[in-house]
Amino acid sequence: MRVRLHDGQELYAVVKARRQERDGTWWYLLQIHLPAAVEQRGRLVDEPAPVDFAAPAGRCEPIEGQAYEAVPTDRDGVGPTWKIEEPVYFGPERGPARIVHRGDCHAVRDISHPVSTQQARTVLARPDAAPCPVCRPDRPLTAPHDRGRARDST
Repeated sequence: MRVRLHDGQELYAVVKARRQERDGTWWYLLQIHLPAAVEQRGRLVDEPAPVDFAAPAGRCEPIEGQAYEAVPTDRDGVGPTWKIEEPVYFGPERGPARIVHRGDCHAVRDISHPVSTQQARTVLARPDAAPCPVCRPDRPLTAPHDRGRARDST
């Protein structure tokens, strides 16, 4: 995404998500990488460091040829239908790399992000993923009668 700054400069940023606020305005959650001093073997080297920021849609311009359909979209007051959790494990015990949840599930403990119905089904089909044992998203996601009807774009 091309972003116009207050002083007229433009920069390119990675789109992490977009959100419609309560007042109806749209904001993009963006990320750029700036130089940072990092110590390696007793000397400083410069490496890219991610910086997250938000910008109103009026300052953002899509880049031709880039796909934005998969950008997570959030609207104030509207929860996602599905979430993917990426659990963090401590100690020798390990579990699935991803856990699929219903959007309103309160059993999510670690980092999660909203996904579409198709993305949830795709992740659930992976061998390193599992359905949440509390909200059981596998029931509606794998129901044969629901396959043709459950279409959402979030």
